[in-house]
Order: sequence, then structure tokens, then C-alpha cells
Amino acid sequence: MVIVGLILAGGSGVRLGGVRKADLRLGNVSLLQRVTSSLRGQCAPILLSTGSTVYPDTQGLPQVPDAPDAITGPAAGLLAGALWCKQNQPGALLLSVSVDTPFFPADFAARASRVLDDGCACVVSAYGERTYPTNAIWRSDSLLSHLSLIPPAPRGPRLRDIEAALAARHLDYGPLAPADPFLGVNRMADLLALSARIAPIGP
Repeated sequence: MVIVGLILAGGSGVRLGGVRKADLRLGNVSLLQRVTSSLRGQCAPILLSTGSTVYPDTQGLPQVPDAPDAITGPAAGLLAGALWCKQNQPGALLLSVSVDTPFFPADFAARASRVLDDGCACVVSAYGERTYPTNAIWRSDSLLSHLSLIPPAPRGPRLRDIEAALAARHLDYGPLAPADPFLGVNRMADLLALSARIAPIGP
């Protein structure tokens, strides 16, 4: 089964003062580089969802902008990825990851694929009781069928509503990882906290 990666990087970074999250650095490595590295070996190709903007440097990743006059928010990025799959890899699985998730597990695709069955169309990441709807694997055809029926609105739809419609299952990394691998960077304090996870180099 083909798995297409989709890095969701179309947010405006309002809570970070308008800084683009993809360019933030953790251990002198950009968040975009970290997430891309986590996805390599799990899926191919890897797409970059850029929202309504154009990235000057995507490190070779194809850009998939949001469709104009359509749904908004992270769901718009999912729609763009699902449309790309329909045109280029029909029936593929779509692995979505928020660009601000620097410790995304390198084995998520393999584990999530085993959880998928005929009764559900997506598997969402979780750590204990907390779930992360942007970090998930989707049946691209089912996702597109659902999103295509939703009329445009100033906000939304909510990813949790999409999950429910697609009978989502959760993949809990609580028993698998000593620290939450899905924590994201929404404020500078988050970036500082996650920096503490990087092991120092040398003595």
C-alpha cells in the first residue's frame, strides 16, 4: 500500500508572533527538517501543505496549497493532500503530520497501518488520554469523499468531527514512549521545553 506523507505547514503562527513554524529551529535544525526526517522511510512522496502562501524553500518537497473558496484550517490541508492523491496516487493512504511536531515517531506509519481495518478510515495519534488529530493516517479516498461534501465556511470543519465521521481509531503511544512524541510548538515556551529533550553532543 502506498503511503503519501503530508506535512501541515499552512498555519500563520499567530501565537508565535507571526513566525512561520517550519522555520523555527530546535537544536539548530528547523522543525521542517526534523519532521521531514521522521517521515522519510515511512512514506513517499512527502508533500508540504502550505495553506494560501508559497514557501520559498521547501527542501525539495512538492507544495500543495489550499483550494481557493473551500474549507479552511487544517482540514483544508487534508483536502489538498487528498486531492493530490486522487490525481497522482489513487487509493493511497495519507499520513498527515503537523510541522511543529519535531519528535514524531519514525514507526507511526507501520503501527497505524496495522490498526486500520474495513470499519475505519483513519487512525489518530494519542498519548494517554490526549489525542492529536493533525497527526494521523487516513484513507485518502474516504477522506476526500467526506470533505467534498462540506460547504465552505469562515472556520473549519473541526478535525475531531472529521475523525468521528470516518470512525477513527486511536493509536496510543503511552505504553511505547517515555515522553509524548506528539507535543507541538504553539508558543516559545513550548520550543524551550522541547529543546530539553535533545541530548547534548560531546562531553
